[in-house]
Amino acid sequence: MNHENGKEMMGSLFGTTPFDFPKSVDYIKKCILLGTQKDGIVLDFFSGSATTAHAVMQLNAEDGGHRKFIMVQLPEETDEKSEAFKAGYKNICEIGKERIRRAAKKIHEDNPDATFDDGFRVLKLDDTNMKDVYYAAGDYSQDLVS
Repeated sequence: MNHENGKEMMGSLFGTTPFDFPKSVDYIKKCILLGTQKDGIVLDFFSGSATTAHAVMQLNAEDGGHRKFIMVQLPEETDEKSEAFKAGYKNICEIGKERIRRAAKKIHEDNPDATFDDGFRVLKLDDTNMKDVYYAAGDYSQDLVS
């Protein structure tokens, strides 16, 4: 995987690279082409800076596809010494949301005749009301796992 391509892409969108090791959009596009049809849904459980969302929109603009994406990312806080934190991004989710916005704008600029869906929603889960229950291996009995 070419991290330099990912860093260059982030640099062109943000002016700096707020994320240490962004994936290459070209690499992710190849993976999407191998694993989906033009109307597929792409799920990324470890979204990070939202490279996958960027790749889906880029691919849709290039081939007229109607792929959708679902990005999942814990609101992991950015390190106070990181470029991301200095740029105002308090957690990784904020970087991903901004990347989707900026990537969509750039894709529209680079492909003025392309029609693709650049809209997205952000959903946030609330804290659970379930009690945490932890057992040591020796504390399990058959009735607990049935």
